[in-house]
Amino acid sequence: MNRRSTLKLMTAIALVTLPFAGTALAQDGKVIGYYMDASDDFYKAGYEVFKTLAEGEGWTVLDVVGQGTAPEQIAAVENFITQGVDALLVVQNSPETTSRTLKLAADAGIPEFHLTHNPPNEPGLAGFAGYDWVYIGELAGESAIAHDVSRLIMIEGKLGQGTASGQTEGFLNSYVAAGKDIGNLADNVGVKGAGGEDLQVVFWGSGGWFADPAKKVMQDAITSLGPDGFDGAYVHNDEMMAGVLQAMEEAGVNPSDYWLGASNGKEKSWDWVENGVTTMDVNETATLEADIAYQQIKAYFAGEDAKKAVYVSVVPFNKDNMDRESLVPFFHDDYMAKREAGAFVYDINDPSFRENPDY
Repeated sequence: MNRRSTLKLMTAIALVTLPFAGTALAQDGKVIGYYMDASDDFYKAGYEVFKTLAEGEGWTVLDVVGQGTAPEQIAAVENFITQGVDALLVVQNSPETTSRTLKLAADAGIPEFHLTHNPPNEPGLAGFAGYDWVYIGELAGESAIAHDVSRLIMIEGKLGQGTASGQTEGFLNSYVAAGKDIGNLADNVGVKGAGGEDLQVVFWGSGGWFADPAKKVMQDAITSLGPDGFDGAYVHNDEMMAGVLQAMEEAGVNPSDYWLGASNGKEKSWDWVENGVTTMDVNETATLEADIAYQQIKAYFAGEDAKKAVYVSVVPFNKDNMDRESLVPFFHDDYMAKREAGAFVYDINDPSFRENPDY
């Protein structure tokens, strides 16, 4: 069975001519304008769950997927506003771009909610659901320390992007907190060979959150360092880890001989960790994140108080402590089934969903 619904890919030009019976839809229920900055499987997974939950409330969800450019986010928000949506939900291109769309939304009196990437805390922002990326990086760092990793390959999602920077920052913080010598590494992010006695990043690259670019980074790292030139790799998400594992396999390098840490905690990573292919992962799915955004918007429409900015809960796991039954699924059908069964906590009011102090 195909677990994914088809997302509509629209350019800014297509947006201008998008047919929309706004008045008729608004009479039947609320209308949400949902923008995603790219055709990324993380964003898609969140969208699918949000759409199901929203339609259960009688809402209509209009979605636009960009191709990673700022003008597309601005054009989408402008058109959603013109169409008279009741709320906006945005996975942003950048904080700078969001500053512009927040002003547009505020001027129009339409609440703008955000997912995944930290938006600026400015007028117009009604809510934000995302993960504590620094904490996620710290969890990986603690595992790496326990496995005596001192020569690390770092494969970031996207150099300089907030989510990626947060994970890297957290990883380095864990070494500092443990009293480890990392030299001037924190001031030399992206510089190969930077570090100190206890941690040196011997190879640094960006996989853009996708498997193929990450595979190329890992191929270059293995060629440059040789199989004995590194102790492990911190790979920021599971899609990139898939590329890394493929590169290691093709090079005749056994992944189980190294510390390999990632995040996302998708179902395939459950198998990797359970079978000892990778060392650890962090269960942080777009499905749960989107569920929290749905609850924020529902509370807004009902005039009820809700946490404005939420750190969505995570579950780190390794071979010794993983419990499949407690992990949150990445795929829509499995997520909805386990949600209905009460297999995991999803209520925004539960204390496991911490308020983000930056908002």
